[in-house]
Amino acid sequence: MTATVKFTPLTGGHTHDPPCYLLEVDEFCILLDCGWNDEYDEGMLGMLAGEAKRIDAVLLSYPDLTHLGALPYSLRHLGLSPSCGIFCTIPVYKMGQMVMYEAYLQAGDENRPPFNLDDVDYCFSLFKQLKYSQHYTIPAGKGEGVVITPHVAEHMLGGTIWKIRLDSLEIVYAIDFNHKKERHLQGADVDHLSRPSLLITGSRDAFTSTPSLKFRDK
Repeated sequence: MTATVKFTPLTGGHTHDPPCYLLEVDEFCILLDCGWNDEYDEGMLGMLAGEAKRIDAVLLSYPDLTHLGALPYSLRHLGLSPSCGIFCTIPVYKMGQMVMYEAYLQAGDENRPPFNLDDVDYCFSLFKQLKYSQHYTIPAGKGEGVVITPHVAEHMLGGTIWKIRLDSLEIVYAIDFNHKKERHLQGADVDHLSRPSLLITGSRDAFTSTPSLKFRDK
């Protein structure tokens, strides 16, 4: 039986707002990133607030405010369940926590985030850390049989392209990835991502020209 797939941009779909997308595979609801801006605009999270209680899993791509900044707030105030699986790579976990600490500590009184360090600690205590190319199978419930796998996206340390598979259905979530080799990054791992059933990507930097390493060294 063919699975039913529905994709809904909650933020960032047609704008430069941080990415936060809802992917539904049959009745299993996956949140793809949970970004926020440094103005902590709670109005931006209106669509997420309406869907938060339905989320069964969260996949995070990068360790920055743009991709995970709204997660502590969502757990405390929007009804995102602590029992949902929050998945990321080890660098995203370690650096993401430091980024959220820094965001709170460096904010002035006029722009204080609507979360505190206890919220950050609680949020990151729920994370499930995966290694690149490690397959994780959802064990039971609505997502039984769904397999998620992180692949190298580069762009920044820990950056992740996610592959989501259920039987013959294969979905790839790949945003902000960098296929070029840099001095400290090897370039995105695209060899395992050929011809998915559905590719979710972005075009934010499609027309950005990146100079070569040789040119930048001059």
